[in-house]
Amino acid sequence: MPVVQWVVSVGDTVETRDGELGVVKEIFEGPPHSGQALFVSSEPYMVVVSPGQPDLYIPFEEIVDVSDVKQRVYLKRWLREVNVQGWTRDPRKPGTAAAPYFPKPRVDSGAWSPGEAAPRPEPGRQYRIGDRFKPGDPIPVEGQYTCTVCGFRKHSRQFREENPDGRFPPPHHPGALWELEDLRP
Repeated sequence: MPVVQWVVSVGDTVETRDGELGVVKEIFEGPPHSGQALFVSSEPYMVVVSPGQPDLYIPFEEIVDVSDVKQRVYLKRWLREVNVQGWTRDPRKPGTAAAPYFPKPRVDSGAWSPGEAAPRPEPGRQYRIGDRFKPGDPIPVEGQYTCTVCGFRKHSRQFREENPDGRFPPPHHPGALWELEDLRP
């Protein structure tokens, strides 16, 4: 049971850390499971729908914030983690197979989705989170970087320990780039 009791409404938009999943269609109490030895509890779930995707059954424990003003539910996971979490399997129907989920980052008007070329830097800053760099490029700024294919994370200090020339190492996967994820030193 989450410490904060989130108020989620049917029609709210659900977002992961890197994209939109869809809209809440239904809220239900999940099947009972024994947490401690003395009591049995159930957890609320939300059913999230999006055209062309299987329905997602997401437990409330995945929520990090809810904006009543924007009617948005924010999750702690990334789009690439949907299949790993098994959110396409209905917890009310144990034994059913999870349908595969193919993340499609959606862009609403005014929102930016990182692609090969990052947008121009913010005033007063040369680099921003989401900027991408090719293997062999000089490491431009202190911070944490992630592989664009598998999500492997590494800090610029670790790169420099392994590569004293101050350049990004070869990619983890063919065609992968290194994306600036966090600007903290």
